[in-house]
Amino acid sequence: MNPQTVPIEASVRMTTTAPIQHLCPFVQEVDNGHIEIVWDADGWTFELHALREYLNTFAGREISHEALTEEVRAELNSHHGINVINVESKWRTAGMEVKCFSSPTLADQP
Repeated sequence: MNPQTVPIEASVRMTTTAPIQHLCPFVQEVDNGHIEIVWDADGWTFELHALREYLNTFAGREISHEALTEEVRAELNSHHGINVINVESKWRTAGMEVKCFSSPTLADQP
């Protein structure tokens, strides 16, 4: 599911932080965390309710922190007029705080 985008009359950098949840693929537990998404909106941006719904789709999925973070960046970055700068997720698991970062790499370049 890709979140809906909407046209805007602006060229701005956006940041949103939201709670996120997924199922751990290694241990039978639910992982709760927070995700921060930073993107440049150039004439288009994400409709925020649709973005929230997209993030909710991970709640029932068995996926690692790392794969979730990268998938969010890759999927959101596929929209015209939107350039995702960074996705960071933070989790508390196994008695530790875990942070995952995903930013564009040279491999993403055409």
